[in-house]
Amino acid sequence: MDFQHLLLEKRDGVLEVVLNRPGKLNALGIGPGSNREEITRALALADADDGIGCVLIRANGRAFCAGGDLTGSARTGGTPFDEHLFNADIVRFYAAIRVIHKPVIAAVHGMCLGAGMGFVAQCDIVIAADDARFGLVEGRIGHPGATEVVPLIGAAWAKFLILTGEIIDAQVAQRIGLVLTVVPGAQLLARAQALARRIARMPREAVILNKAGINNMSDAMGRAAGRMVGRAYDTLTKSMSSHARAPDGRRFEDILQAGGMDELKRARDTQYSENWLPPSEPCAS
Repeated sequence: MDFQHLLLEKRDGVLEVVLNRPGKLNALGIGPGSNREEITRALALADADDGIGCVLIRANGRAFCAGGDLTGSARTGGTPFDEHLFNADIVRFYAAIRVIHKPVIAAVHGMCLGAGMGFVAQCDIVIAADDARFGLVEGRIGHPGATEVVPLIGAAWAKFLILTGEIIDAQVAQRIGLVLTVVPGAQLLARAQALARRIARMPREAVILNKAGINNMSDAMGRAAGRMVGRAYDTLTKSMSSHARAPDGRRFEDILQAGGMDELKRARDTQYSENWLPPSEPCAS
């Protein structure tokens, strides 16, 4: 299959899915032909290939994923039903990742923001480089985004991230349970590949069944029900996002339409310029 936004590399029983939209910082588009749709197809291919035992998702460029691609997405007068359809596309994407039988590892470097955090929250194991940064920055412009991370990091951290839009470093992300471990950036690819190869060598049926058992246990403990409730509020919040305003009173949607993403970021950055959390100690080599 042809992919415009991905590179696929298969070796040693591992399919590496490489996000390859570096000019957009691998922001996630939506709809037919988008990188979301291509990721779904790539994972389905891996699941159907008996020669693949594990999937490794990584990214080219200076960011793993800068969030959702807002280019051209601003709409005036969108109805709650429009927002329901928009969120339904995202829900289908997340569900498509979760239903893959084989383990999915994400190797994260650089920025992983907004929709990128929702994306990695669907993966089975997340490894971060010490330069990785995570945040739900969409909260700063009135959008939802915390629902998918609540089961991983808990309510308090999810509230902090979405209510402030603050960006946290990799060490904090590990401490709160978003990532499994943090490694020096120069070692990220080698360490992630080694883990993926190790999983691919395990008894295939047991790996699939053990993953399914853990996921089903998590859903039975409330994750699936929580996701359903969260989606309803995500749709409501998104329907209100057109009214969200910058400190100077302008609507973020108008700023985006008139000046693009650069102007929106400048307006957003007037909310605050320094993080509230102190920086973590650097990762040891």
